[in-house]
Amino acid sequence: MSGAIPSKGQMAMNDDVTLRDAAIGWFVRTNNPDFDAWDDFTAWLESDPANADAYHAVASDEADFLPVIERAKTQPAQVRSAVPRRAAFASVAAAIAAALAIIITPRPMPVEYHTAPGEIRTVSLGGRDQLVMNGETRIKLTGFNRQNVRLEKGQVMLRLLEPGPSRVALMSGDLKLVDVGTTYEVSRDGHQTRVLVSDGAVLADPDGARLQIDRGQRLDTTDGAPTLRAMPADIASVGSFQRGQLSYVEEPLGNVVADLRRSTGLDIYLSEAMTARRFTGTLSVAEVRRDPRSLGPLLGVSLQPSGKGWKLQGRA
Repeated sequence: MSGAIPSKGQMAMNDDVTLRDAAIGWFVRTNNPDFDAWDDFTAWLESDPANADAYHAVASDEADFLPVIERAKTQPAQVRSAVPRRAAFASVAAAIAAALAIIITPRPMPVEYHTAPGEIRTVSLGGRDQLVMNGETRIKLTGFNRQNVRLEKGQVMLRLLEPGPSRVALMSGDLKLVDVGTTYEVSRDGHQTRVLVSDGAVLADPDGARLQIDRGQRLDTTDGAPTLRAMPADIASVGSFQRGQLSYVEEPLGNVVADLRRSTGLDIYLSEAMTARRFTGTLSVAEVRRDPRSLGPLLGVSLQPSGKGWKLQGRA
């Protein structure tokens, strides 16, 4: 034989090194103030959960290789010499940094995700933690560990299963939510936020009111609200948009229509006088998209064509 065949363990180790090198490269590039390839970076993160985990691991190890990068500016030859495994990792980062002429700072740029109306997208938050976006939703992730989420608009469901003391913090307007090991859904429309918890608990306004929202409860609030109050909720509705259904128990029609617009991509409007009317039932996203008029008998309203969309009005 001309050469030895690497063992499975050696191949796995080589794969780990290659992935870590790729993560280092992205970490350095995303800290460049001129970096603008966010779509490519997002695609790389989402192509494999291992990519996101490797990137987060590199970010958390940044303090270990910053001194080596600083030395590399004046002694590049020493960086390329034979070094122990841990220092070799640092030297790769130094080489990339020198090539791009960047000074890394511990402030990674936020990563923005958005969905088109009717689109559902899953975003890894590291490990087994996931965030599912409904249509017409925009979020930003910040921090080295992707555990700071800002919901700009739309609807998300968070499924947080990773053990440990770390907590995912979500901001919706001026409302901060911190999980206590949980699955929950947050919707934001204008200045209003809805929170529904189906497992575990969520702490709302941890630096102020410290309202705990438990399994089977919800919070409806508006930016600047002086008080927060949890109410009973139907947990079957949490994340139902993933199944192509929208389920409600005594839900204001204004919220129902907002969910329909996100999930179907249809321009559906509601007259101001109808927003507070309540609805209990389940709507099929596919059926509404196929025939918007099917909403009439289900919601007890009449539908009138309005431009390229539909306006829901009370029946005479």
